[in-house]
Amino acid sequence: MGKQKGIYLHGKLENVLYYSWKGIPCERIIPATVYQSPVVIAHRNANGLSTTMGASFRKLLANVTPYPKKMKMQTAVRIALLKWLKGGPVNSEPPVSVPFISGLSFNETSRLKNCLKVPITFALNAPNEFVLRIPEMIPTSAFNAPARTDHIQLKIAAACCNITTGEALQNYNHYITIPYNSVSIASHTISLSLQTPFNSLTIVVIALDYFRNVKETSSVILQECFRPSQVIGAVVKLL
Repeated sequence: MGKQKGIYLHGKLENVLYYSWKGIPCERIIPATVYQSPVVIAHRNANGLSTTMGASFRKLLANVTPYPKKMKMQTAVRIALLKWLKGGPVNSEPPVSVPFISGLSFNETSRLKNCLKVPITFALNAPNEFVLRIPEMIPTSAFNAPARTDHIQLKIAAACCNITTGEALQNYNHYITIPYNSVSIASHTISLSLQTPFNSLTIVVIALDYFRNVKETSSVILQECFRPSQVIGAVVKLL
């Protein structure tokens, strides 16, 4: 920092900044480059990547995200991705959980386990082929439901992003309509054919929508506590 003499200036001229400090006219040279440590650079890069990945996943999972514009949810997703990226991604496949990602909720007001009381398992059957196993159930026993529920839509979605660029790669959606009654439903297996390229993160989400019929018109029940959307499994594939 140097003191101005003669003519006093305020502002920037080329690489010199003119300003006042405690009433004293000062000047200083702005360096062409500012040194940043590897730790600072890595943190900055992870921040940018988590923001891009978060937007990509929200786009791919739009059909199972009940409140996509909620800033709190968007921040929670970005922070989970940031923590995972800073922890150092490693190859993993189900049933191994992925830190900060497995169990991630897209609606913190509703937890899947509080609505669905039977386990849905996610497993790798073959390369690029995943399976979800839904056990035999009696709907009125398997689900907690609000009054006047007529049927439930169980939504299955998968989304894959590049973990180097944050690019959205592909997604998958499958819906099952379950009448809310005491009639037993047989177990069944759902196959998901998804390409999992190198340097990618794939997540699988289960969401529930409850419906009631009013005057022969079906409508979603909008109580937040009955709109769960949660990651039940994830796959990380690195070079």
